Amino acid sequence: MAATPKIYIKGVYSLPLSLDPVQMNDTASLVAGNLLYDGLLRFSPTLKIEGALAEDWSTSADGRAITFKLRSGAKFHDGSPVTAEDVVASLSRALSAESNVRKLYDCIQGIKAIDPRTVVIQLTHPFPPFLSVLAGATAKILPKKGLTAKNFFEKPIGSGPFKFISRETAPFRRLVLEAFSEYYQGRPKLDRLVLQETSEAQALELAANDQIHDLANWTLTGEESVFLKGQKITGPVASTWIIGLNTKIPPFNSKKLRQSFRQAVDVEGFRKKFFADAIPSFGYVPPGLPGHLSSGVPVEIKSETSKSKIKIVIPDGLQRHQEMKTFLESNLRSKGWNVEVVAMPWDKLMEGYVGKAHQAFLVSMNMDYPDAEFLLQNFQSTNSDNFSGLKDAKIDGLLSEARTTQDRKKRQELYRSALELVNDAAVTVNLFHPRANIWASKCVVNLQPNILSDVYIDYAQVSLADNCPSVSVGAR
Repeated sequence: MAATPKIYIKGVYSLPLSLDPVQMNDTASLVAGNLLYDGLLRFSPTLKIEGALAEDWSTSADGRAITFKLRSGAKFHDGSPVTAEDVVASLSRALSAESNVRKLYDCIQGIKAIDPRTVVIQLTHPFPPFLSVLAGATAKILPKKGLTAKNFFEKPIGSGPFKFISRETAPFRRLVLEAFSEYYQGRPKLDRLVLQETSEAQALELAANDQIHDLANWTLTGEESVFLKGQKITGPVASTWIIGLNTKIPPFNSKKLRQSFRQAVDVEGFRKKFFADAIPSFGYVPPGLPGHLSSGVPVEIKSETSKSKIKIVIPDGLQRHQEMKTFLESNLRSKGWNVEVVAMPWDKLMEGYVGKAHQAFLVSMNMDYPDAEFLLQNFQSTNSDNFSGLKDAKIDGLLSEARTTQDRKKRQELYRSALELVNDAAVTVNLFHPRANIWASKCVVNLQPNILSDVYIDYAQVSLADNCPSVSVGAR
């Protein structure tokens, strides 16, 4: 008698907006990307850089050339071997004009395949965080021959632990993945992994009714009643919840008004009401990274307000988004600000974020690699992902210098100087640094949180207990 397939349902606040790694700038897409694709390197749960498709690598004495040796047994989902030419084609795409992440890779001068298993990446200058960039969620290797197909990303082929089966839009919005039996690290313990889109409130209901296996995609307080019947897995998260301000849309084209608006937001009141166990935020950079501020001295500025209508958009998938709307409107209107908070679906919020169309927006700024440079480059004038539209020659200069500085202490000093300018520019209202309070079914085994968010949870190592009741893929 055949064993019952182990089908795992992971709740997500949104299905991926793109399955193309170089187009990914939202967490929902990165979650799927790390399941489907592998890069040369990867992060361990403790953020140690490990080999993935590369079994070995070395850096030249001047720090400008990195040589990678590929694993001999690594394969794509179609059975073809992973070669150096695939690496060249994939990483070259990250540098193309169409790439949303090219700023992460612009230190690359050239990529060359020496033989089928050896590739050399030449840098324009030594860049200490570059190995972390390659371990991140956008540095994925795809088959060169597939990238020429017009509709490749409708049913993509990767070399990750799970392969694409289908993307369902009705009656449920799901991405269905299947274990890759020839995965170089060994076949995953789950037979199928289903990413199911749901709101936070619906996800909590599904969890209470044993119709979902984890809620790692949401920032939970840990006090939700669902934790009474499941596992509570905790850990730090390297992220910051912010209200981002767009300098291109009045009245936030005025620094004085941005500073005054930031001062008006009851940040501590918001944290205590909605995420009381979160770490107070005194700056943009999360704990454990250069430039993080563990305390702060309040700077009182002359209060100014604007009669202009200010619209703050927030994700409607948050369970308490209506309460957040009431809190923010009440708080800011009482101080003379004409504020309206609008909840919208995540895909629409991200569409406006990318298009710089939102006046103000509530998001969680997660990290793709553990270096303050990843967050700070969001404020570089030439970065297409500069959500604030900020242009500051001094910030640009400091970040450019930091990218070419190998001395760790000097780099940290440059980061701190840049952060002081970003803080003075007041383009973010920093709300809090969250903690991971992951709910998982009691049946789930070996789910280990990662400080870089659930994007980096190694689901190839997650399994379900033998006595775990099956969850119908049709369950909602």
